[in-house]
Amino acid sequence: MLFCNPLSGSLRSGAVVIDQHFNILVWNHRAEDLWGLRETEVKSHSLLSLDIGLPVDRLRAVIRPCLSGDDNHTEVLLEATNRRGKAIQCRITCAPLLAANKERQGAILLMEEET
Repeated sequence: MLFCNPLSGSLRSGAVVIDQHFNILVWNHRAEDLWGLRETEVKSHSLLSLDIGLPVDRLRAVIRPCLSGDDNHTEVLLEATNRRGKAIQCRITCAPLLAANKERQGAILLMEEET
């Protein structure tokens, strides 16, 4: 069976899916464009260990409530630097990644440059 990643080209937002340990499962093309790293370079690595223009250390407080069940939707606006060296405002939206039984398996992060 061929798996088609629905986040690969259908979103205009950067999309990152992580597991309960912050390890990257999915990194779409828009995330590649924003931060300059390909999915093959980041997959299975911790999101919090990436050296990109996004202050990933500040994402822990955004992601934890989604992973723990304390919140179903968290949003933050962060100052960042895109892969081209341009200062941007990046809106990060975090939602839980749920299994069929509603168990939290990780989180989905959508990243959009504010204009």
